[in-house]
Amino acid sequence: MKTPSLAILAIALAMPCLWAGSKDFDTGMPFGLIEDREIERLAQFSKSKGLDVVAEMQKAYSKDEAALGRVFSFSMQFVSLDKNTRAYGQIVYSSFLNLGETWGVEKFAEVLSKQDPKVQQRIRDFIFYDVTQAPKEQRQEIEAETRKEYPTLFPPDYVFGRDNPIFRKPANKTLEPTAMTPPPSATPPAPLAHR
Repeated sequence: MKTPSLAILAIALAMPCLWAGSKDFDTGMPFGLIEDREIERLAQFSKSKGLDVVAEMQKAYSKDEAALGRVFSFSMQFVSLDKNTRAYGQIVYSSFLNLGETWGVEKFAEVLSKQDPKVQQRIRDFIFYDVTQAPKEQRQEIEAETRKEYPTLFPPDYVFGRDNPIFRKPANKTLEPTAMTPPPSATPPAPLAHR
C-alpha cells in the first residue's frame, strides 16, 4: 500500500510534458518509466544518506522553498546514471514541470540560484536531459526553444553535462552535444569516492 507521500509523488511523476513548439516530441519521462518500487528504493537510499527525498518533495509541493533546496542539494549524492539516479532525475524533472506551473519557472529558477554552482549545474542537467532524448534531427530546434523559453533556468553559458560525471557518458541514447551546446570540459574529472 502506498503512503500518502508516495501517492502524491506518483501522480506528479505521471504528468506528461511537451516542450514548447517542438514537433512530435513529448517524453514526459526522460529517465524511463519510474514505478513505485524505484521511488521506494530511492526513499530508502536517501534516508540512509540523511534526507527523506519523498517527504521533502511533499513539502516542496506545499511551496516550501527550503525543502526544494534540500532536494536539489541531494543531487550531489549521485555518481552514475543508475536506477536511484534515474528515479531522482524524474522527480526533479517532474518538479520542474509541476512547480513551474504552480510557482512559475522564475521562482523555481530563483530557488535553484541559491544553491552551490555544482548543484545548479547538476539540477539543470537533470532537467535538460529531456532535450538530449529528442530525435537527433529535432534536437537543435528543441534546444533553441528550451533555452528561449527558460532563459533564467538555462542561461547562455549553460553547457549540458559540464563537469558532471552522471552525464559524461551515454546511458541508453547518445548524449551528443548539439551545435548550440559545446562539448563538456575536456579535463578528466577527479576520481570519485565509491559510495
